Amino acid sequence: MIGITRYDYETCAGWLGRFYTEGRVMQHLFSDSHYGHDKGRSHAAAQSWLLAQLATTEPRPRFRRRRASPAGICRRYKQERRGRRILVYDVSYQLQGRRRTRSFRVHLFHSETQALYAACRFRRTMEDAMQCERTAALWQAWKTTPGISTGDATATAHHLDTHDPLPS
Repeated sequence: MIGITRYDYETCAGWLGRFYTEGRVMQHLFSDSHYGHDKGRSHAAAQSWLLAQLATTEPRPRFRRRRASPAGICRRYKQERRGRRILVYDVSYQLQGRRRTRSFRVHLFHSETQALYAACRFRRTMEDAMQCERTAALWQAWKTTPGISTGDATATAHHLDTHDPLPS
């Protein structure tokens, strides 16, 4: 499962759950010793913790924005069918597993800056849509994982604070 890593050392054994948010990484070690030395119970607790994090915290986007050149936007010259070269800003994005591109032709705007702003606005909208798809996919993956249910998340949140083993 994404976000869970098994650690087996002489002094410690357990599952490390990691959840990446904007600006920080949340992590928690689910030691086998806290769950009766049962790998299965500690793994289920780690999965429930990840589910609880997803329910309460927005995950980090897979893409990063850079100020110098916005992610997913490319300035280039495009060759039209009649042979004329035109300046465009191409916006790349992926929805429903399909890569797509939308071009913003600079000559259709009052200035190149306006074309860039329009491309950036469109890219931000597509990033939100891509993030929604990714969040839905994570939810689906965690819901279909054996031993995980939505009710487990609240029970796990209490036991994370107390470090008591989860009830059977």
